[in-house]
Amino acid sequence: MTDPADHVLYMRMALEIAEQAGLQGNLGIGSVIVRDGQVIGRGSNKMRTAKSPLVHAETDAIADACRSLDTDTLTGSTLYTTMEPCAMCAGAMLNANIRTWVMGGRLKAVGRTDLGQYSAETFVDFMAADVEIVTGILPEECQAMRNRFYRPS
Repeated sequence: MTDPADHVLYMRMALEIAEQAGLQGNLGIGSVIVRDGQVIGRGSNKMRTAKSPLVHAETDAIADACRSLDTDTLTGSTLYTTMEPCAMCAGAMLNANIRTWVMGGRLKAVGRTDLGQYSAETFVDFMAADVEIVTGILPEECQAMRNRFYRPS
């Protein structure tokens, strides 16, 4: 079990990454992946600058961690993300075998996000996956960061 103080430390790292993403014109969402107390991957939302709907903070962090470890599986890792992941990212996290997810802000509203995507928790409920989900880590700061840089397409 991870110490709650560690959750705050890693979420603050994700918030710093989110800030940079927002300043570059993207949504202010960031993620870090941790294994054995070491940050192995970092990612941010880059949808606008990459001109791709596939470059979310979580998928960017997964790609970074896989490159850094020269692997395609991240068993034993924890992914911290400033906002609840969408179904695409939840699927990528499951495919990477990441089974501990720590979220800051929540987008869930009756099973759907305000962006019109299904939320990660709804997706995991649907898939009945064996995933530990930790919520409520700096939720106000994470939501404020996302809102600061949100602008509809």
